[in-house]
Amino acid sequence: MRSWRGLVVLAVLVLVTAACNGSSSQREALLRLNGVGGAGPSGSVAPDQTGAAVPSDVGAAAPQVPGAVAGSPGAAAPSPGAAPGAKVPASAGSRSASSATPGGAPTSGGGQAAAAGSAPAAPSVGSAAAPAPGAGPAQGNGNTDVGVTATAIKVGHIGIYSGPVGYVGQNLSLAARATLQSINDSGGVNGRKLDVLVRDDGWDGTKGINAARDLVEREKVFAICCTQSVSTTDPLTAYADQQKVPNVGPDGWGLVQYGGQWTYPLGVPAASEARVLAKWQVQTQGVKRAALLHLNTPTGQSFRDGYKEVLEKMGGKLEVVQAASFDDPGTTTLLARARAANVDTIAIYADSGIVARLMREAAGQNYKPPKGFAGSTFYYFNVTPELTGPAGEGLISSSHWTPHDQDTPGLRRYREVVTKYYPKIDHTAWTVTSFVGANLFGDTLKKLGLNVTRQRLKDALDTTTDYDLGLGTKVSFRPGQRHANTTTHLVQLMREGDKLSWKSIGYTDRDATYDK
Repeated sequence: MRSWRGLVVLAVLVLVTAACNGSSSQREALLRLNGVGGAGPSGSVAPDQTGAAVPSDVGAAAPQVPGAVAGSPGAAAPSPGAAPGAKVPASAGSRSASSATPGGAPTSGGGQAAAAGSAPAAPSVGSAAAPAPGAGPAQGNGNTDVGVTATAIKVGHIGIYSGPVGYVGQNLSLAARATLQSINDSGGVNGRKLDVLVRDDGWDGTKGINAARDLVEREKVFAICCTQSVSTTDPLTAYADQQKVPNVGPDGWGLVQYGGQWTYPLGVPAASEARVLAKWQVQTQGVKRAALLHLNTPTGQSFRDGYKEVLEKMGGKLEVVQAASFDDPGTTTLLARARAANVDTIAIYADSGIVARLMREAAGQNYKPPKGFAGSTFYYFNVTPELTGPAGEGLISSSHWTPHDQDTPGLRRYREVVTKYYPKIDHTAWTVTSFVGANLFGDTLKKLGLNVTRQRLKDALDTTTDYDLGLGTKVSFRPGQRHANTTTHLVQLMREGDKLSWKSIGYTDRDATYDK
């Protein structure tokens, strides 16, 4: 086992180098070369890092969707940096017919959902609101709305199976697939099974929104559930409003997701995590001067702005700010500027690869700011401790659910369901978000009875109050108020024998900016 883990770490380190310096095609080639995620050669089904099967048709080309021109009504949103007016290809995945038995062994699905396996029924916990009184009965043939028949409800799900974070991002999708399949294996939703169609966005917004268009406009899904890829979930918000299709349980990392009427995010905004982190660093560590490295994306910029606002409001100063990309991480320049400015801490919003590069470079220079390194994202990809090595000790990060080192009934239930299908999955804050989103979706559908419509699902979600799975946050929505989760927990990388592990430091706070 130790030698296997060593090979995986070596492979991921190669991937990190590619993610930071290589082209997208190089990153894709390395992912396939190392057997991590994505479709295998000649259309085969490639095993992912959890031992589960990834549908071979994920990401395949779909028929052209009319009107896919950026800026026109109904157009897919271009990825950040795309030229205005550029045509967006309507490529997306085709239907997945793969599923897996408990433990991840692939089986033939024959049109079955892409989720996998069987699990005992989960009790409905929390209060997903009932539909408004007076709603009519289901039609005689059971076809109550788009994607709904007497026996099935068609659901779209977009995951990260390739691209610069595909080697870890697929875990977020697998947690959703496991939970949705557990609903099927416990009887479905009032006699209907969830027919789940899985697509891959490669952590690319253009690919993701085109996958969404294919799912909604060609496949005619009833709803989209549990997409945990901010590159897709941000533009998906406007598209869901345009199509009036429920978008339940996305990551909630980007602020734009909270302005949608048909989107129900369950994570914590990056800006909110930044505010809580800055407050804790000033109050607990006495931080006065800071440097900050952030991905040059809208979400990274919102993290930067939130951190800066609270730090300076509390008497501190952000001395150094550096934008980063996978092709140009900027870590060397950031370290030089931080040392020259004599900062107390370096705050980071970046993926695990860039974080590891920064911390290893600092260790090579025998440099560490007095109050250490802190930030967001690292806890979302469980590979961080292995990538940083000893240099990562003391790193502070954040979670929007109870940290995984705790032993609570809610976390035990989550692990029971998810690991039944994917026993090797890496548990992160976002895998829990997927679990909560899939349960909220299923529990709310059950409240609707047989008359399942998009509008009735929206109405029920809009009045969901204190939905609680025992995972550290009670979720509530109101019309026009989508900040259901404002709780941030802080964790730290601590040494346990010869390895580093994330441990809760016992700090939980709310960002009152989003409490309305």
